[in-house]
Formats: sequence, structure tokens, C-alpha cells
Amino acid sequence: MTRKSSAYTIAITGILAAMIIMQAYIPMVGYIRITPLWPAISTIHLTVILAGILLGVRGGAGLGAFWGCISLIKAYTDATDPVTILLFRNPLIAILPRIMVGVVAGLVFNHIAKKHQKDVVGTIKMSVAGVCGALTNTSLVIALTWVFFANNANAVVKGADGSNLGWLLIGALAINAIAEALLAGILVPILGQALLRFKR
Repeated sequence: MTRKSSAYTIAITGILAAMIIMQAYIPMVGYIRITPLWPAISTIHLTVILAGILLGVRGGAGLGAFWGCISLIKAYTDATDPVTILLFRNPLIAILPRIMVGVVAGLVFNHIAKKHQKDVVGTIKMSVAGVCGALTNTSLVIALTWVFFANNANAVVKGADGSNLGWLLIGALAINAIAEALLAGILVPILGQALLRFKR
């Protein structure tokens, strides 16, 4: 790694980590809350997706883990809805999906058509990486919730049981999933191409 690329990596890592902290703790920035009874729509996944694109799989995984740890801490210290308290106090549910957001985004952008980054194909890859990263987070949260709460499904969704919990979560989180995927598909290419210009 050259001195310039090393400096870029350190600078971008620091900037994105600071953004995650601000998004997590400034109201209505990292979490847009529609109702007090259900998890907010996240914008922090955008930062982790950008980490995967700009820093690769390892950088994306690292900042995803950072986001996951903050999610875990907030679930214990600053939770505002019962679902967050129930689900995100579980370290696997809080951290693993966040790590995989960065991993998936990094894989899609940096390992498919590798030569195309700053051109039109690169922009399309960023959009695809954004959508895939966002859906990875929601999908894994639903899957892990089903694994851990299949025997206590009614605690997560009233009237649910082990056989239908997954489907009920998909329905309940559909708005979140669609909104987060659309945000990522539109904003990640805009922000990513701007930041990629500084990479040497």
C-alpha cells in the first residue's frame, strides 16, 4: 500500500466512523422514526455501504461492526421502541447484519467488473451495491429474529408463531426495507463517486 492510499484509507475510515456516530446520536439523522412503536428507518447503512465501496470488504466489515456495536449499546442505553429493546440487545442480531452490509457492498462493487469504478458502469455498480447492502441488513435481521424468537414469536409480533413469524416480519418491515433500499440505490452513487475522486 502506497503512502497516498494509506492516508486516503485512514482519512476515509475516520470520516465515515465519525458520520456513523453522528447519525446514531443526532435525532432524525441516522434513524428516521415514523412511529414510536416500531424500528426507525435507518440512514446509517448508507455510510457502511460507502465504506465497503471505498475501503473494500475489510473496511466495510469493520465499519459495519462499528455500527453494530453502537446499535447494541443504544439498545441498552437509549432504546425508544419495544422491538429495538427485544431484538437489538442480542449481539448477533445487532452486529452480524451490519457487518454483512459492508461485506456485500464491498464484494459487489470491488469484485464485479473490477476495472469499472469511476465510469457509468461504476455508478451502476454503486447503485446495485447500495440496494444489495440495504436488503442484506433487513433480510438478516428478519432471519436471525426468526432463529432466536421462533419459540417466542408472539413477543415480537402479536399473534405470530414459529411458522409465520418470518412472513409477518417481512410484511411489517416492508416499508423500512423499500425506503432504505431506495435511499441506498439513489444516494450511494452520488456520494460514492464524489468521494472516489479523491482516491489515488
